[in-house]
Amino acid sequence: MSDLVPRSQLTKQAVSGAAGVGGGIALFILRAVAAAGFLPGAIVGGIIALAGLVIGSSKEDRTPGWIVFGAGLATVVGSIPGIGGAVRWLLPVAGIGLLIMGAVQLFRFFRNLRKRA
Repeated sequence: MSDLVPRSQLTKQAVSGAAGVGGGIALFILRAVAAAGFLPGAIVGGIIALAGLVIGSSKEDRTPGWIVFGAGLATVVGSIPGIGGAVRWLLPVAGIGLLIMGAVQLFRFFRNLRKRA
């Protein structure tokens, strides 16, 4: 018989999995926005970068804030004609990584949740 998994670990796995899947989907959407042109990419990327700075203002949310800021900055740079293509490929690659990480965390969450039942 396996050990009972603590509730805090289950919560962490569920939140991490949902954030990973949501973040991966968001990066695919940001890739499409960056490919739409400079103006939409600069506006949306700037708003997201600003939101990342706001999120990162608290000490416990500093790392997620910097990640959101980086995604916004990558969207702005990816929308610049000429040099944007070199950065634009990074968004779906990071999105795939986040989707995989989120799926693994959700798998662990559901496996551990089943152990509690």
